[in-house]
Amino acid sequence: MLAPPGMIYDIASESGPSGTTNFALAKIRENGQITILPQFPPGAVTPWSGGVAGLVIGTDGNLYGIGYVPSITSANENYVFRVTPSGAYSLLASFPVSPYAPNQPALVAASDGNLYVATGGAGVNRTGAVYQVPLSGQVQKVASFPAKGLAFPGTLMEAADGNLYGTTSSYQVFKYDLTTKALTNVYQLATSGSQGACPCQMVQGTDGKLYAASVGGGAPPGIGLVFSLDIGLPKPLAVVTGLYPSSGPVGQQVILWGNYLLGATAVTFNGVPATTFQVTSMRSIKVTVPAGATTGPVSVTTANGTSAKTQTFTVK
Repeated sequence: MLAPPGMIYDIASESGPSGTTNFALAKIRENGQITILPQFPPGAVTPWSGGVAGLVIGTDGNLYGIGYVPSITSANENYVFRVTPSGAYSLLASFPVSPYAPNQPALVAASDGNLYVATGGAGVNRTGAVYQVPLSGQVQKVASFPAKGLAFPGTLMEAADGNLYGTTSSYQVFKYDLTTKALTNVYQLATSGSQGACPCQMVQGTDGKLYAASVGGGAPPGIGLVFSLDIGLPKPLAVVTGLYPSSGPVGQQVILWGNYLLGATAVTFNGVPATTFQVTSMRSIKVTVPAGATTGPVSVTTANGTSAKTQTFTVK
């Protein structure tokens, strides 16, 4: 997982005595240096493997993931765990899951400050549910998937409209509205698999469309494809959520962290344009504080317009 200010985090594991497996957080720096942080304590959850239920970063700067304790899986409990950037581990919350769920739970850190989990085999119909998990830890089921049709979610993401979208084992794309709490089917992929098979992880492009890589699909039938889906989402503006550092003199190099930063054409410090900046990923820009800059908001301009959300940089 990419995290500010340009770190990569992942879960590392090693085999222990008597067939046990130990886990820890691995931190990878831009220069390739790898640091293994302190091991998770004995009895910690076993993280779900793969990118579907991978780590996410909360609005508090901590990392979150989903796992299970093998000895109690018969109790149908999964767990959301928290790891600080220094490696301190704790359990945040538990939520039920059916042993018949076809997919791993999916986790997202939403812009409203909460975590959300989508999992199959749960809910009133046992076809799936969406759980809200505040960073304080009180789990609340906020939506159940219907008895027929839309069922068994496997992925989850947030789009620029502030709502959550995901895919299911039934080749559907669904929407969970954070305001109304309504769960709806927004698109049905061809059940023949000609448009690709899901669940598959989606991202939103700067053109507003959703993109995903799926297995199967194509004509003649292939082994995989990348598809785009236009459901009328707005083209996203750049979002700046963090500055590293958040203060300094003219000439200071700063990493802007946010989203939808690809294709940036201008960066300004309180209205003063930066002459030197480099887009390093869809979530980060390296920029030098320009001469004449004063304390105020930092904005990024792309082809879609200027930042919807900014942060204040203090010029010393």
